[in-house]
Amino acid sequence: MREHQLLELLLTYAIPRKDVNPIAHELINRYGTLAEVLKADITELSKIDGIGENAAILISVCGAMRNIREKPKKRPRLGTPQASCKYCIELLRTQRYETTYAISLDSGMRPLHADVVSTGTIDQNMIYPRLVVECALRHGAANVILCHNHPSGNPGASPGDVNATKAVCEALASIGIRLHDHIIVAGEHAYSMARDIYVPPELENKENEQK
Repeated sequence: MREHQLLELLLTYAIPRKDVNPIAHELINRYGTLAEVLKADITELSKIDGIGENAAILISVCGAMRNIREKPKKRPRLGTPQASCKYCIELLRTQRYETTYAISLDSGMRPLHADVVSTGTIDQNMIYPRLVVECALRHGAANVILCHNHPSGNPGASPGDVNATKAVCEALASIGIRLHDHIIVAGEHAYSMARDIYVPPELENKENEQK
């Protein structure tokens, strides 16, 4: 759509039951471009014949919204078992069935993206190394954390978990990406396979996480 047509569409919401095509052309002619119209002062706009206060406010609000930039989210550093376990507990909190995430991390151990790579039943789940590799490459990961939940309430690693972790570790290593950890979550507790420790959330190391 051309600029005057976009402006015409916008004006129909503030000036119903009226042909706003001439008004749209007048605004574009006066200010030069749609971008300049959206930056125009409300008081000046409201004085233009046919505009009025409501249309002027709508134009101004749209201009303000156009300049909004989403604030970057603060990404925690997942360099410690405590920070990793807390992150994974929150990630898996609502999952009723076994679900595995591949968390892609940058070189500073901050998460780039968390992808679901497999879902299973209440007590079974298959992890495919190829999917983990694809996710890591897609997000340009330097490191990866695997995490999955045990709805049964026992965060201990099964033989299947150990074998799957080894397979994923080897697949990632073949393309120069490190598997940093595999976290198993059970309720509010988690198990770090890389550190071989259980980590309840109250042991969070806030100092390391904030670095």
